[in-house]
Amino acid sequence: MMNKMNNYSPNWYLLHKLLVDETPVFTRDRLWTYKEHQHARALAIYLAHATLATPVLNKTTIAELLSGSRGWPCKDGKHHFIQTNCSLDFLEDAGFLSFYADWCSVHCQHPWQTEVLDDSIIDILNTAEQLKQIRLGLNDFIEPHFCINVNELTALLSEEFGNVSLETLLPLCTRINDAVSVAPETSKFTPLHSTYLWQTLLEKYPAEEAFRRWMLCIQVQGRAIVPVLFSLLEKKQEENFLEEIERFLSSELSSSYSLKTIFKQVTNSRYFRQLVEPRTIQFNVSINKDMPEIGMKSEISATGNITAQDLDALYMYPAGDDPDEMEAFEKWEQRGYEIGLSMPLTWLIQECLIHSIYIDRQCLRGSSFLLNLLVMAKINPVLRHILFNILPQRFTWTYMLFLLSRVDTCDTALVHLTSRETLHTLLSSYSGAAGIEKTYREALLKEYLRTIESCDANGQRLLKIAYHIADLCSFYNDNYIDSPEYRMLTCLLQRLDDASVLQLVSSFIKQLEEQLPRRVLRLRERSIYYIGFWLAERIEKVEGNHNKQIQHELCTCLYTFYQTAFEECFSGKRRDLEPGAFFASLPWASLIAVKGASPLLSMSVRILDWRDSLTYKNENWSAVASAIRHYMQTLMCVVKCKIDVIEQKRVWRKVTEIVCSYGFGKQEGRVYIFDRYITDNARDLWVAFSVFLNSIPDDLYVDFIEQCKERIPVSSLYIMLDHCHILAREQVLQDIILSRRDLDKENLGLNDLELAFISACDNNHLKLAWGGLQAAKPILSRLKGMKNLDLLERICRWEGYAYKYEHLRLFMELKDNPDEYIRASKLITFKKPNIDLSENNIHFKNLCYECDQFSRYICAIALYKSDPEKSVSIMESLCRTSKSLHHSFALFVARVEYGEKVGDLSILSLALDKFLISIKETKPEDIGTQWASQILDVMRKLKFQHQADIFWRKLTPEQRNTKEIMLPYCLALLERNEVWAAQQIIDNYRKLNAEIGDDTSLMPLLEKLNKSLPEEPVVTGIFRAMVESQKNSTFQLAQQYGLIVSRKFNEYVEIIGNGQTTEIFLKDVVISIGRELLMRKKNLQLQASGRAKGTITNQITNEDLINDWFTSLFDMRMSEARIGFGDQKRMGRSASGQSIGEIDGVIKHSDNTRIAIFEAFRLFSLEKRTISGHLDKISSYDNEGLSPVFIIVYCDIDDFTQLTKDYKKYVSDISYAGFTDKKKRVETVEITDQLWLGKEVRYRVKDIVFYHLLLNMR
Repeated sequence: MMNKMNNYSPNWYLLHKLLVDETPVFTRDRLWTYKEHQHARALAIYLAHATLATPVLNKTTIAELLSGSRGWPCKDGKHHFIQTNCSLDFLEDAGFLSFYADWCSVHCQHPWQTEVLDDSIIDILNTAEQLKQIRLGLNDFIEPHFCINVNELTALLSEEFGNVSLETLLPLCTRINDAVSVAPETSKFTPLHSTYLWQTLLEKYPAEEAFRRWMLCIQVQGRAIVPVLFSLLEKKQEENFLEEIERFLSSELSSSYSLKTIFKQVTNSRYFRQLVEPRTIQFNVSINKDMPEIGMKSEISATGNITAQDLDALYMYPAGDDPDEMEAFEKWEQRGYEIGLSMPLTWLIQECLIHSIYIDRQCLRGSSFLLNLLVMAKINPVLRHILFNILPQRFTWTYMLFLLSRVDTCDTALVHLTSRETLHTLLSSYSGAAGIEKTYREALLKEYLRTIESCDANGQRLLKIAYHIADLCSFYNDNYIDSPEYRMLTCLLQRLDDASVLQLVSSFIKQLEEQLPRRVLRLRERSIYYIGFWLAERIEKVEGNHNKQIQHELCTCLYTFYQTAFEECFSGKRRDLEPGAFFASLPWASLIAVKGASPLLSMSVRILDWRDSLTYKNENWSAVASAIRHYMQTLMCVVKCKIDVIEQKRVWRKVTEIVCSYGFGKQEGRVYIFDRYITDNARDLWVAFSVFLNSIPDDLYVDFIEQCKERIPVSSLYIMLDHCHILAREQVLQDIILSRRDLDKENLGLNDLELAFISACDNNHLKLAWGGLQAAKPILSRLKGMKNLDLLERICRWEGYAYKYEHLRLFMELKDNPDEYIRASKLITFKKPNIDLSENNIHFKNLCYECDQFSRYICAIALYKSDPEKSVSIMESLCRTSKSLHHSFALFVARVEYGEKVGDLSILSLALDKFLISIKETKPEDIGTQWASQILDVMRKLKFQHQADIFWRKLTPEQRNTKEIMLPYCLALLERNEVWAAQQIIDNYRKLNAEIGDDTSLMPLLEKLNKSLPEEPVVTGIFRAMVESQKNSTFQLAQQYGLIVSRKFNEYVEIIGNGQTTEIFLKDVVISIGRELLMRKKNLQLQASGRAKGTITNQITNEDLINDWFTSLFDMRMSEARIGFGDQKRMGRSASGQSIGEIDGVIKHSDNTRIAIFEAFRLFSLEKRTISGHLDKISSYDNEGLSPVFIIVYCDIDDFTQLTKDYKKYVSDISYAGFTDKKKRVETVEITDQLWLGKEVRYRVKDIVFYHLLLNMR
């Protein structure tokens, strides 16, 4: 026996308290009543002395049953003989039978249909079913049970309990003649029963025989291996039990099953039906102008050509026999298999381990039993799987801390202790979550690094851990820096010393080529970027000439990695090059400092050749456009670094050249990287480019404007204007915009017209705004006859724009006469347009409410000078209901005006405090110009010098160079005699605005700036406020991003969904992802041999890959909404054995709220059984009645159009299992030659909406 292990650290007690005391765990020792103790003792006496009334269900008996040499007794007195061709060895190897603790368990899910299955499969099913019936005592079989003579039992119980009757002690016992038996599972077999049974058996038998008998009794009576309660055992009884457990595991697991066999057992128990009934998934979406119908069909197709010999090739094994690898664990976990449920020994081992670990303040102690099990696990993959994969998922915190204390297991422990489930459980248990998380994070990582500090080759294990945590960081979410996983990753990396950093760099470079293919396939490239760039920045602080060489090698490696990804996007591969906040935040300066900008610039030497790839004829055009946008973002990041002047000019020129050449255009069939309908991040990038333009010299800016001013849409010109901080350029942009008042000639879509209209109102370009309304009318008139709810709601929204425009126009005309404006504004009314839309429609009702709010808002603005007290009263009422930040700003302005009018500075202070609280979640760069100006001006008036300095430093350089913002701050500096600081700010501003003149005197300059300020500080931005809740672009949402993403999903949709319901919102997302799949379907197809000799065809044989892309794209798209696919369970193969046959998924919120159901399959023809089978099983795994339900079908067929018609007709005519009457027939929502979307409503306690999306993958 090994000695006990002691490990001393002050962190053990801290971590134990954080994890165990406040996180939910199952209570092992509850208070048992006297009656429960009495019944448990009586049952133990019965089992200790009774005999088994049937044969033992061990290997020998089962082999005899299968060979026909033995029959099983039935209740009618006869014996039943099993007739089968299956051998025991085959059924064990195939995972249909197992013999844990030498007792038979059956693993087989019976299919829906058997008539089309091969005879060998039917033979397996029949054999498994008969053995299952024997095991459970069904179909007239006698269930394995114990029995004892009634007189003998009565005497035994009387000796223990006196005159208490048998019925009182064993109320569930039954008598047959002179025999007494207690049927298995008539009462739950608890750990209390198990404990008394062990104690009673030790009184009668030696320890080894007692344990054998104990194991047999609990297998028969409890149908599960139930552990004992160690707190009720005496020391000798406990020692005997652990010794026998150790001996048992050593012999049991040494001859146990491989992980592949265990995987088969799980699969056969839960998914064998799908395995032998291959399903086909087919997508089809059709777009119709009226979109009056939505529908779908369903059919199951069982090919019948799968034999027993084919089964082994059908299983999708997620891991080999090395389960302590993190990747293997992730694969088991991703597929949703609760492997522990299939292994009866798990609960027993868990309780023994937990009892073998003790934490006393600074000491963590593990017993010899635990240490011996860890030694056994090194040579036994099954035990290793139980110890390192199953048990840590059961929140066995003490055991995980023990693993953390050991060099050979600390990696496994850290993986589980940093999982999302662990962090969520920890954070949800404390009110002061941020401080608790920091304490937990620092203590955990300190212990991990302390454990491995004496080990060699730490670089590889650190890299593996860093990759694992980085993969959890949601880098696709712009708000990833707020995630606990990201904080865990940064804490780990920051704790590394120089030696560890060098080891990590070396391992990163060596393993990059090995990591790349797997990470590209699983969309995890961003972890490589983050870790690589962090190392590039960190290694700068490591001294030594040798380290400079490693730094150069690392930077070369990263450059090559990025360049390869860029080139592969052009060659047809999909790489993760989507511009966004993640890539913008990378420390590009670390690469530039070593390699300069030349390697990046060399990537575009063949820029003219890009034209050939940016056409819709190129199936890879989306990846190419995304890569170019990403390259453009990278160059704009690089120009902020310290680079050579010549290289800086080259970067400026290259970025503007890309926009001039490929940014905008009207040539048919050509892709432009800022096309309005490509992606939202294109608009975000245009905002970044607009800011970038402030840094380029005047000559280059003039050239750019001359080349592009006619091609850039008005909506994009307004974005340039909003982010331009150079007066001369502002005027140029104003002139260009006002010269294009005829928006009906711009050929803009509704989305761009909407953006242009809002921006025009925001800049008081009312004539241009009127032109936007007029340009939209012809488009809206064509939509009025349609029945699609989304389009009708959009018509209503434009009617709301017209109503609000009238208020704004009238306000601008009568702003000097507020009373007249208020009288005239009452004559403006909002009426529902003449369309087929109910006045009870939620969107219409919300729009009416918003219009009313807007009219009150304008009234408050009109009164804020003449009657600020009334203006405050109106805005306070609005703010209580709207929670709008623009309303909060208007209230702030009105309160300031009122405070100045009555001469009470306390009112100004209160107004400032409340407004700062309302925008506390807003990032400084997202604060509007007038907001920042007003805040600084009030701070100046209140002489809040320190607060003003802090606020000023938080602003971006672009904001500080805005005259409206710099003026109040410079005035404050002058008032406190900091003339030099004010002069510096003004001089910097003058460099950007040479037209101010040569006068360097401070006060005349400030007076000139003051005169240029608008008189009405809240008029600008009015229209942006009125449509705040209606816009659906990331540009607008950026102002309130932090608030929006923290909401529940239905509230999130209300904010950003243009009045959409959650159902319509999800439908649009699914359609969008379907279109993306269609664009890359050639990449998703696999070549397969055609029927004709030597021919090759593209087929959707690798359905697993398609499903991975679909769910990954959905998770990425919806990451900011905090929803994604959870509990995915996919299993089954097609007849060829080359692809997965089914995917089931649930769309869930981050708080585990289930939102919608997702079901997918393939179709190669109108396979009615395949379709109906998938639809019939929806009700079986949806107990909540979730709506909507998305049915996704991947179609691989020549005549796709005919299939959609047949599919729609078939689904319209059939009924679904678990659903009653149909509320509607199937309606077509959208249809093209590549896509068909149908909708129907079924009834199951409530209306359930089904969306059927068919995609042409041929």
